Amino acid sequence: MPIRKILVAVDGSDPSFNASTYAIDLAKKNDAELIVLSIVSSVPYSQFEYANIGRMKEIETIEKEKAEQDLDEVKQKATEKKVSVKTDVLIKYTSVVKEIVEYAEKKKVDMIVIGSRGMTGFKKLLLGSVASGVVTYSHCPVLVVK
Repeated sequence: MPIRKILVAVDGSDPSFNASTYAIDLAKKNDAELIVLSIVSSVPYSQFEYANIGRMKEIETIEKEKAEQDLDEVKQKATEKKVSVKTDVLIKYTSVVKEIVEYAEKKKVDMIVIGSRGMTGFKKLLLGSVASGVVTYSHCPVLVVK
């Protein structure tokens, strides 16, 4: 089965940037399109006690800008390797796993590349909860990168 479209999820963590490097190389080798996705929460768990509508919008804007910077960094690396790349930032209203899986289905990607652990509020053992969920629910192959 040919790989024509690859989705990589980036959250600013080292494992997600490692995953983006693998995704860029895979896209280059397969002459595939690369989609770099970041999903941000409107209210990070660490700031829950300060949440109100105004504060939520402020946090959302800050988090989205940071995500766009992360995506720009990956996009620049992909462009340098002459890989066709698109970026997208989503605001998370449900679970990150659900958002990644549904996005991948909607965009008809052939493979998802994801870091083994990301920026969760607490460290998970073995495989991160997002990576584990994406592996479980994805319609396509998932490459988990340490």
